[in-house]
Order: sequence, then C-alpha cells, then structure tokens
Amino acid sequence: MKILVVGTWQKHKAAPFRKEAEELGRLLAEGGHTLISGGGEGISEMVVDSYKSNNGKKYIAYLPALKYMREVGEEIGSKPDKIVKTNLDYPMRDALIVKNCDGIVALQGGLGSLTEIIHAVKDYNKKVSVINKGDLAKWVKAIPELKNKVLLAADIKKALENLEK
Repeated sequence: MKILVVGTWQKHKAAPFRKEAEELGRLLAEGGHTLISGGGEGISEMVVDSYKSNNGKKYIAYLPALKYMREVGEEIGSKPDKIVKTNLDYPMRDALIVKNCDGIVALQGGLGSLTEIIHAVKDYNKKVSVINKGDLAKWVKAIPELKNKVLLAADIKKALENLEK
C-alpha cells in the first residue's frame, strides 16, 4: 500500500509525537508499504528517518512549488527515493498527494493536515486514521462528517490496521 503520512512540518509542534512518528516509520517499513509525504520537516522527517533506518523500500515526496515552501519557512526534509515536483501551491498539492495514496495516517498537524483529511474522506473516499492525541484529533471530533468517517486510533498499530482492512 501507498500510505500518506500527514502532520505538521513545524519541528516544535512535531516533537511531542516523536515516539508515534518513529513507530509509524518502523511499521510502514516492516509492512513493505510505500511511504508518501509532503517532503518537509517535522512529522514527515521523523517518520521518514525511522522508515529508512528500518529498511523501508520506497519513499515518495510530493513537493509544492519551492517558492511556497520558502514563503512559510518550510525546508525539505529527509532525502526521498522519488520526488514529485508538483509546482503547485499547498492546497492543490494536498489534493494531488491525497488522490495518489491508498490511505492516510495523521499525527499532529494544523489546518493543512485537516484539509488533507477532508480531501481524503470527501473527495476521494480514502481510509484515514488519526492518532487520538493533539489538536488534529480534537478537530476531527468536532466535525460530525469527519468523526463518522475517520478512525481515531489509540495507537499506531490500530491506525495501520484500519487502513489494511
């Protein structure tokens, strides 16, 4: 499966989720999944580093146009096996990346992460698991349509099991 990992690129907001990010990377590698992300730092970089250190086979990064990354201060994270340079802004890149995955696991994130989840359930009927911790989980619980379609998982194993069903 091609699993998209969603979460904040801001390192200080990602730091409390290091344990979950490292476990997710390990389990994705052990499961033989292809890892997809937005290619930035924070959650993505922590998951990718764990994935690669556990012999993950293929990591694909979908980058927005670099000018948009520079505008918000985001840097490219760990080196991908394949880069998809979308040359799009964040919202358009987010729709494209969601369209091209089989399922999503989301850790802590902001409004960008939330929009990726919305695209997944509303536009593409993708399975989504959100770790039941932090702001992103609170937002999912507050939106009835998301609450009914997104699995709020207690741990990473349950999040992945949901996607593999």
